[in-house]
Amino acid sequence: MLSEGQFWDLHEADGPFTADAGDRTAQVLIFSGKWGTELGGCGIFELTSSTLGWSKGDPVTYPKSTNFDSHYHDCDEYWVIFEGSGTVVVGSRSFEVEVGDCVAIGMGHHHDLPQVRSNVKGAYFETTLEGKKRFGHLWEHKHGPADVRPDRV
Repeated sequence: MLSEGQFWDLHEADGPFTADAGDRTAQVLIFSGKWGTELGGCGIFELTSSTLGWSKGDPVTYPKSTNFDSHYHDCDEYWVIFEGSGTVVVGSRSFEVEVGDCVAIGMGHHHDLPQVRSNVKGAYFETTLEGKKRFGHLWEHKHGPADVRPDRV
């Protein structure tokens, strides 16, 4: 039995799998692939418009109305949006996201969710750590230049 925000590492050899929510509604998200043993992380995130406070992320030049920080990773990252809508920035590109969208973010590319039109809830999955293999949100002003992989836009 899993609760919201809990994860289970499934192995194909252990399948088949079923999901039973009883009399409740459940959302099941399966990321499938082959990764190394040092993963960046995974989890659920929620984001609302907020009064901007101090942000430890890298400075930005675009409009911002969330406390989400502009950062990069030493791995690739994927977001799947379950609820809400907003604006995502990856590198120099900006685009709108809504329920059902998947955002693929290549290693070293700065990314942010600076604005929400309606409260956003989603899942993130960070793949195998590479390069310096630093964990978490990385900022140029604290951790140094990003190791951008141009082929992973």
